[in-house]
Amino acid sequence: MCWGVYGKVVEVSNDFVKVDFGGIVKEVLSAVDDLSPGDYVIVHAGFIISKLKEEEFLDSFKYIREAAEKLVEEGELSIEEIEEMDRIVKRWLTGKG
Repeated sequence: MCWGVYGKVVEVSNDFVKVDFGGIVKEVLSAVDDLSPGDYVIVHAGFIISKLKEEEFLDSFKYIREAAEKLVEEGELSIEEIEEMDRIVKRWLTGKG
């Protein structure tokens, strides 16, 4: 199984795209055309593999949060970790990250 990491585009140049992964900004390559700062993306193995509309991005995090809440119930995750994820998503949505 492959895991993609959600991020928000910070800067687009000819060679690389800078993506914010919840406070850590990395340069990646893109397999997707027509990217702009503020776009939500999924990155796998150093490549942007998908661009998401804001609604798709929020839906994804809704399901991730539901799964995380079950892990809290099972003692596998702390509520603080979910709250940190919520802060990151809020920062992305308000344009402060």
